[in-house]
Amino acid sequence: MRKGQSALEYLVTYGWAILAIVIVAAILWYFGVFNPSRFTSSHQCGGFADFQCIDYNASTSAGTASIILGNKLGTPLNVTSVTIGSSSNCLTASELIGANQQASASCTGIGNPQSGNTYNVTVVFTSTQSGLQHTDTGFIGAS
Repeated sequence: MRKGQSALEYLVTYGWAILAIVIVAAILWYFGVFNPSRFTSSHQCGGFADFQCIDYNASTSAGTASIILGNKLGTPLNVTSVTIGSSSNCLTASELIGANQQASASCTGIGNPQSGNTYNVTVVFTSTQSGLQHTDTGFIGAS
């Protein structure tokens, strides 16, 4: 009698553990963790410390790029220069970006990609609180 009870307890314990693993795997699958295209998208933008890349469009064949950057510092910034690839300054005038606001820049003559299909993006800005000039760099992927 005791052998049957211990065997049943053994099977039930491992059954609950297997059920928990299956539930966790189903939740991960539902949220797309196992989808490799989610991590290898050609639409990539990032690397910025002080800005958030909201959206962008870059074309190697046309030699043009546009980017929308969000201010994630929480203080107003005066953006004085944005360059993408080998373009010159893409802003026609300095642009003040308030806390949690966004600004856009469009560039022509961005040249060939630096590595693979990515372009370096350089943003030069001045903090309105301190008056000091800073530079933030990131990248965008081109199609």
